[in-house]
Amino acid sequence: MELKRNRFPDDPVNRIQKLYYDVNIHTIFNRTKLQNVKNKFGKYIDYLNKKYYNDIQPKLLELQKIRDGLYIQLQRAKKDAFIHNPIHESHKKRDLLIPIFDDADDNYEEMKMEDHFYDEVIYTIQDKLREIKNQQTKIKHYKKCAHCEKMDIVTISGCKSNHKLCYNCIDYKTECPVCNEDLGLVHCDICMEYKKELVDTGCKNKHQTCKDCLHQIQKNKRRRELDHNIRNGYHRDTEPYYFKYKCPFCRGTVNYECDRDEYYNNYSVNDYSYADYESDEEFWRRG
Repeated sequence: MELKRNRFPDDPVNRIQKLYYDVNIHTIFNRTKLQNVKNKFGKYIDYLNKKYYNDIQPKLLELQKIRDGLYIQLQRAKKDAFIHNPIHESHKKRDLLIPIFDDADDNYEEMKMEDHFYDEVIYTIQDKLREIKNQQTKIKHYKKCAHCEKMDIVTISGCKSNHKLCYNCIDYKTECPVCNEDLGLVHCDICMEYKKELVDTGCKNKHQTCKDCLHQIQKNKRRRELDHNIRNGYHRDTEPYYFKYKCPFCRGTVNYECDRDEYYNNYSVNDYSYADYESDEEFWRRG
C-alpha cells in the first residue's frame, strides 16, 4: 500500500513532490547530482520564505487585527443590549455584528491554517536539506569496493596489492577476497575481530588480546598499595610504583610499573577511594 504523499504549496505539476519522495538521497554518490538536488530545494525554500514573510504573515496579522476589533465591538454591543430592554437599537446592533464577527473569525482561522501549512513545509524542506548535506559529507569518504564494486566506506585489506574493500567484504576474513592472499590475521576473543597481532595481557597464564582491547582494559587500572614496611616506614622514590588491573580471562591481577608522577597524577574519580596516598613524613621530606 502506497503511503499518502503530502502536497507542497505552489507546486502545480508536483515537481517538488516527486523530487522529495521519488529521489533517494542515500543512493546518490555523485557530488554533482547531490548538489543539483540541493539547489532545487534551496530555490524552492527561498521562494517559500519570501512568500511567507511578505504575503502570508502580513495577511494573517491584518485579519487578526480586524477580528479583534470586531470582537471588541461585539462585546460592547452585548453589554449595551444586556442593560436595555429588548426593543432598544442595541439589540439590532448586536445581531448585526454576530455574523460579521463570525465571518472575520473564519477568515482568520483559514489564514492561520495556511500559515501553519507553510511553516510545516518550510521545516520539512529544511530537514531534507540537512539530510543532503550529511550525505555530501559522507560521500567524501566513499570509494568503490574492489570486491563487490559498491560505493561505500572502504579500508585497505592489508595484502600486497592494498585492495580497498568495504566492511562487508573484509569483516571476519583472514584472506583478501580479491587476490586470495593470506593476511596473517589472528582473532581477538575480546572484540571478536581479526587483528594483525595480539599482545599479552600480563597475567601468569599468558592470555593474549589485541592492543586496542588491552588499552581499554588498562583504563580501569588502580594504584597498587605502597609498601610502607621498607625504608623506615615510607616509600622512597627509588622504589618502583605500580598500577594494577585485572586480566579479562582469568581475572588475575596484573602489576604495571610506572614512575612516581604517573602514579600520583594519572587516576580517575572512581580510583579516589582506592588511592594509597604518601605519608606526611614522605611529603615533608621531599618538600
